[in-house]
Amino acid sequence: MNALGMIEVYSFSTAVRVADIAAKTSGVKIIAFDRNRPKSSSAPAPLVMVVKMEGDTSEVKAAVEAGVEYAKSCGKYLVSHIIANPGVGVDNMAYRLDINKDKFNKKLPKSMREICNSDEPLANPGKAIGLIEVEGLVASIVALDEMVKAADVRLVHTEKRLGGMLVTLVIAGDISPVKSAVERGKVAAEPVGHVYGEEIIAAPHPEVTKFFDMSEGK
Repeated sequence: MNALGMIEVYSFSTAVRVADIAAKTSGVKIIAFDRNRPKSSSAPAPLVMVVKMEGDTSEVKAAVEAGVEYAKSCGKYLVSHIIANPGVGVDNMAYRLDINKDKFNKKLPKSMREICNSDEPLANPGKAIGLIEVEGLVASIVALDEMVKAADVRLVHTEKRLGGMLVTLVIAGDISPVKSAVERGKVAAEPVGHVYGEEIIAAPHPEVTKFFDMSEGK
């Protein structure tokens, strides 16, 4: 590992968008998402996520700067840091992957080390993904029902946090249906539970979609 970059933001949906921006900016590899709880109850989301990436120092620097710019623009930035030539053992913690607790994607390993160090090309990610992050299981089911009825999209990931008090749904499809589905899902969920985040990512980078099960017919 030549350099390790870390960007800490509020919300899972923001973290995924930041990772996509970072990967598209330079040749970094996204190695893990990790989580924590915010210090303040007045935080813009009840979840803190860390995006971790590796690559050449110049690549990591460019990627972190781009990701930080976006996180600041939506008021969800916390802190970032770059470590050049990480010490022995640091990579073990860096590769810690705290995602997919419910094993929605049973193919996802505990650590992305083997995938990140593989020379095999990553799978084609598809045309677009959409994320909606809501308060509570009821709101998430209401949002999902509206999204799949509103447009030709499919669910590729679900992330439950805080005992189900925070749920992020990730859908995939063509850009127009994904955008429509997220908008309709947000409107449907808001009367039932607070919406903490929403993102629409066109042409998501393979370094991001490798964390989800993008296979058709799910």
